[in-house]
Amino acid sequence: MNSDSVHIELPGAGLRPWDQLLKDVRELEMRFDTRIAEYMRFVQPASPPSAASNSAQGISSSTERQSCSQLEGELSTILGDLEAVIGEMGETVQLQRGSKRVLERHREMYNDYVREFKRYQTNVQAALSRSDLLAGSSTGGAVNVADRDRLVQERGRIDQAHTDIDMVLDHAFSVRQDLVEQRSLIGGATSRMVSVTERIPGINLLLGRIRSRKRKEKVVLAIVMSICISILLYVLSG
Repeated sequence: MNSDSVHIELPGAGLRPWDQLLKDVRELEMRFDTRIAEYMRFVQPASPPSAASNSAQGISSSTERQSCSQLEGELSTILGDLEAVIGEMGETVQLQRGSKRVLERHREMYNDYVREFKRYQTNVQAALSRSDLLAGSSTGGAVNVADRDRLVQERGRIDQAHTDIDMVLDHAFSVRQDLVEQRSLIGGATSRMVSVTERIPGINLLLGRIRSRKRKEKVVLAIVMSICISILLYVLSG
């Protein structure tokens, strides 16, 4: 069994960026898909009545049993890590830093993974019991390889579709954030305009007083000029 080279950074002291959480949850889901496909080969399909005495060849040897046990451990670990990352995504969504729809979809996928693992685990345990009771039987078998490959390919297409959906939702979330920022900017501009409008009546009053003072100065100047002209005429006529 090949070891995974993907490193998943589990939750630490603080919340990580939403993009990092999406990357981790996708890596864990892909790792689960790979491991569950390997685990499926230990599952014996339902035997027909004529072959009721057949045992599971896929887990008849001690080596196969050890591999089966190791896979179960890895799958349990992956599910635990996936639950932890989804929990951190939930905390991030509560802080309005992520998409609730994306979180719900990955949470549903996690629940499906848990049910799928438990179902296969039950079938493997039943196959182990048959192998113990009917040791030495050479008939029976594991899940058909072609069927398993077909299921893996189908799951790969589904995962790709999920990735595309995530990209669309991420873009929509970014657009939403941009709209929120624009609304905040418009609100600030509106507040400043209202503030300026509130100060305009005082400015208008000041301008009115200046115009009134100029009118008074013109009246006084006209009176002074009239008196001067009158005096001049009086002196000239005398």
